[in-house]
Amino acid sequence: MNAFGMIVLLGLAALVVTRFAVRYLEKAREFLAITLVVLGIAAAWIADFDLFAALDLPIRNHALGLVFTGLIIAGTGYFWQPVLGFFEGLARKQADEAETLEKSQNLRRVA
Repeated sequence: MNAFGMIVLLGLAALVVTRFAVRYLEKAREFLAITLVVLGIAAAWIADFDLFAALDLPIRNHALGLVFTGLIIAGTGYFWQPVLGFFEGLARKQADEAETLEKSQNLRRVA
């Protein structure tokens, strides 16, 4: 269970860093998936986190385990995008700007 939590949180962290880069670098939008893969592999190498070793699954080489774990982290980060987008949409719906303006300026709906 701890390994799953690490994968989920590292994927979220990779997505947050990627979104930060995409916000300020226009060319990064085209390389979103590649950026996630690079950050996922980097996170696995930096943390020295091998999912396969954590789950006691035999793998040929520790370096391959780190790379495959990085790919799993990148996939998890890619999965976080629609999940966060869903909650962003709910937040926008909850705090609708038009409705707030209508209430604050005593306007009524036309349509």
